[in-house]
Order: sequence, then structure tokens, then C-alpha cells
Amino acid sequence: MNKRVAIDIGNTLIKVGYFKDNELIEVGVYDDDVKLIQALYGFSCEWIGVANVGSNDNNLIQQLKKDFKVLEITSGSHLPFKNVYATPTTLGVDRIAAIAAAQEIYPNSNCLVIDIGTCVTFDFITEGNEYLGGAISPGIDMRLKAMHTFTAKLPMISVEHLDQELVGNSTTNCMLSGAINGLTAEIEGTILRYEKKFGRINTLLCGGVANTFESKLNSSIFADRNLVLKGIDSILRLHVQTN
Repeated sequence: MNKRVAIDIGNTLIKVGYFKDNELIEVGVYDDDVKLIQALYGFSCEWIGVANVGSNDNNLIQQLKKDFKVLEITSGSHLPFKNVYATPTTLGVDRIAAIAAAQEIYPNSNCLVIDIGTCVTFDFITEGNEYLGGAISPGIDMRLKAMHTFTAKLPMISVEHLDQELVGNSTTNCMLSGAINGLTAEIEGTILRYEKKFGRINTLLCGGVANTFESKLNSSIFADRNLVLKGIDSILRLHVQTN
């Protein structure tokens, strides 16, 4: 099991991590199943772990199962932590994977994982290795779209970069400041509230803009945009070891 693959199936793209031993050696992003499968054949792995949050279409997974050993991660998978979430079957497998990665990086520690994507998720695992839950909040693009959708005159805009001045000097810049700087304040405030409630915590940031967002925060953060892939691999290794 020296070579493994972790696949994160999103809403529009498929992100793939190629692992050798315990190291992530390459990351690929695919929008086409055929190109992905060709790449997997070239890597010559035995086991693949899959987290599917983007689609109910299982054609790709069924195709993979013809040629590889595949673990499709669910809330019922063997996990490296105790899940005490009240509705475990509704918990996204990407959130499960991110927590698994945090638990491996900081074992027996309080960890808060913040994933900045379409939505922003906050997930907390205790030093006793219990996953409690967290929060779900609108992402930056969703905030901007809501301002346009639910008002008469605010324009539909997109984010070109995250370096936004606090004081916007136009309507567009005011909207960007509210979305970007507002989310920054929300994240910092949430971290402080978790620290007040639980004491010392390790905060991990993931998602496509994790490394960029890290510099905007005053708190000490471990940023890794590939955290979910590493968590998929962690769960996959546990599955193989115990079966």
C-alpha cells in the first residue's frame, strides 16, 4: 500500500491527491472522468479513497471499482475519532476528512478546522478525540450574491483578490469590504470564542484560499489547502489496516 490516491469530488471539479508512503507527492484537478482515470492508471496504485460531496452520480465510482480497491467514505466509515454529531448521516464527508487530518496532525488536542469554500464550515474535535460539530456560514461569493439578489440596486460582482481595504471608496468596494473583511472578523471572533470556551486550541485553515487568507488573520493558524485530501488518505490507511 505504498502508493494511494485520495479523490475529493466537488460540485464542478475533482481534486486528486497522489500519495507515496505517508507523503502527498502531487495534486491534480480534473473536470473530465476520462482524463482522471487515465492519470490513475499511470500512477499504478492499488487503493483509492473517495469523498463525494458534489454529485449523486456514481458512474465514476463504479468505474473505479472495476480496476481498483475503493473506499467510499461515509459517516459509517471507520474513523480515527468518535463522532458525537447529532445527525451523523447529514455530515459532509469533506468535513469528516478535514477533521481526520486535523486529528492526525495534532493528536489528543483541541482542534478547530475552518474550511473556506462555497460555504465556510467550522468543525471542532476535542482533546478527548470527540467530534462535537461546529457551524456553517456563507462563503464570500455567496455573501456577494445575496447582496445582489435581495436588494434592488446592488450589482453582481466577483472577487478578483482578497486584499481589500477596510474602508470601501465605491459601492463595489464597500460590498467587497463587507464580504471579505466581514468574514475575516467572523473567523477571528469565532476562534476567540472557542478559545474562551475550550482553552488552548489548534486552528487549521483549508479550502482554495486558505493560504491567502492565513495572512489576513491575527490568530496563529496552520493553513493547508490540501487538508481534505490528507484526511481522505488518513481514513483510507485506517481502513486498510483494520480490514
